[in-house]
Amino acid sequence: MARPRGTDSAKVIKVIETQSLRGSGTKEDNCRVVTQYWDFDGNLLAEYDPCAKEKE
Repeated sequence: MARPRGTDSAKVIKVIETQSLRGSGTKEDNCRVVTQYWDFDGNLLAEYDPCAKEKE
C-alpha cells in the first residue's frame, strides 16, 4: 500500500491572475468564469475552465 508523501517543495511566485466571463449562456456553452495565470512576459501559464472536459 502506497503512503502519500505530502508536499516536497512549495514557494510563493509572482504571476498575473485574470478572470473572464466565457460562454454564450446556452446549454451547450454555459456561462462561467475562467481563471488564467500569466507570467510578466505575456505567456499563458495555466487556465482553469470549470466546464472544460479532460482530454481523453
